[in-house]
Amino acid sequence: MRSDRLLSILIIISQKGLVTGRELAEHFEVSLRTIYRDIEKISEAGVPIAATGGKGGGYYIMENYNLNNLFFNKKEIEPLIAVMDNLKFLFGSNPQFNDIVLKFETLRNSEKKEYDKLSIDMSHFSMEQELREYLFLINKAIEDNKILEFEYINRKMECSERIVEPIQIEFAGGQWYIIAFCRIRKDYRRFKLVRVRNMRIGESFIKSEISKEEIEKIFSEGYEKNSILVTLKFSSKIGEQLSEYFSKDKIKLSEKGTYIVEDFFPRDEGLKKFILGFGNDCEVIAPEKLRNEMKKYINKIYNRYND
Repeated sequence: MRSDRLLSILIIISQKGLVTGRELAEHFEVSLRTIYRDIEKISEAGVPIAATGGKGGGYYIMENYNLNNLFFNKKEIEPLIAVMDNLKFLFGSNPQFNDIVLKFETLRNSEKKEYDKLSIDMSHFSMEQELREYLFLINKAIEDNKILEFEYINRKMECSERIVEPIQIEFAGGQWYIIAFCRIRKDYRRFKLVRVRNMRIGESFIKSEISKEEIEKIFSEGYEKNSILVTLKFSSKIGEQLSEYFSKDKIKLSEKGTYIVEDFFPRDEGLKKFILGFGNDCEVIAPEKLRNEMKKYINKIYNRYND
């Protein structure tokens, strides 16, 4: 939209101090004539943009004109800038996102000392470069209605080829995911990006209309279908840390000073590994089948170290 471009031009000139018409034309991929008309419209709106000719010349905003805070006050913008700081390195080559960041940086530069209170890190230390590449590809595929093809490693460490119709990028529980319709499984899936390999963009597809609520319902029903109700007992020593792993309403303090957690968990080997992560501070109470499976699993580990 032209109004968006006019605002972005204004922000760029404010940030850089002096910008040539050719630089603006290249940035927005429009003609120089279009930039001339845009500058004229900005001036008509009352923003004092001046120009100097010759080598080293360009457009600039006249002195004493303040562009600060077009949309938010300082308190409102503080957490948003912290988020933008982190996402900028991930979405580095996305022109739309860069224009958004530019608008927020105008506020940061004018009142920088106000924005040191909050720091947010949404990267994943093991795959920062892959995240940049994948997020760019996913974003482009969603915008252009293109399928994505990649290799995916599931919970059982099995690798398979996937062809998906991407819907959304999600950050939850410290991990990045892609929500998509999987043509191989013929259902909606949430793919963890750390398990994705060799992602590439494929052919176009016709996007189906499905709401976020409908997708969440599908995921919720699938989780319940493939989960079992588990009761765990924790020692008093580790009790205060349990809220890092479970919802507080799931944690109960027993009369003996131990803690009881009852919740649904996926029925796979990952559950056993999760339980073992608590060492001897955790014991499976129910179901009996899982308790017996844990005994066999622990004996298998013991025998490996006892060879």
